[in-house]
Amino acid sequence: MLLLIKWLCAHLLGDFALQTSRIVQHKRRRKAGSGYLYLHCLIHGLLIYLFTAAWTQWLAPVAVAVTHFFIDLWKLHRKDNGKNFLIDQGLHLLVLLILWLQVTHGWNDVTPWLRDLWRNTTFWAVALGYAAVIWPAAFLLGFATKRWRDQVADARLSNGKGSLSEAGKWIGIFERALVLTFIVTNHFEGIGFLIAAKSILRFNDLKDSDNRRETEYVLIGTLMSFSTSIFIGSVVMFLLQ
Repeated sequence: MLLLIKWLCAHLLGDFALQTSRIVQHKRRRKAGSGYLYLHCLIHGLLIYLFTAAWTQWLAPVAVAVTHFFIDLWKLHRKDNGKNFLIDQGLHLLVLLILWLQVTHGWNDVTPWLRDLWRNTTFWAVALGYAAVIWPAAFLLGFATKRWRDQVADARLSNGKGSLSEAGKWIGIFERALVLTFIVTNHFEGIGFLIAAKSILRFNDLKDSDNRRETEYVLIGTLMSFSTSIFIGSVVMFLLQ
């Protein structure tokens, strides 16, 4: 495991700390014709070699440098957005994981680990909880608060005020995921901290507003979101027992 952690550190150093925005822009303009692309991949290979500290082991450094080139070249021909960034990083990490299993001869442990995970009640109970607070809870709360949300949206438009697209949806998802995390890790005090933090962040926004409906909408939505998360977390804890 130590070797994998070192390799992950090497990847973060090479892909972020040692790559400036100027280098990235040059690679985007020139693509395969950019010398920075080859230098970037060479740096990754050297970092893996240094962090491995096995001076006769060349397979992993060379493999990382070569695969990094083709993965980065693929990304350079795609739009610079979050989706392609995640695919790019996921492919790099997959390569490191495969090479780590090859170097440490850990392939024989993969199948038993996956079999145990597949039969692990704790894993599936926690996965069920997160799936519930992210998707069904979002739809349920969206339907439940639609009438008030429409009223608040109309008031904002009439006052010339707006909000980020789907910001409330994503705030709610992260909020419920955090509440569930606090419950399954037995840190219930974190829920109180989260409520206090959200109240402080919303205070300045609401204190200057003469729209009582917006204040009531935020309060109702928050209470419903927390109540749903606590209920789902309680079900997960019941399943874990």
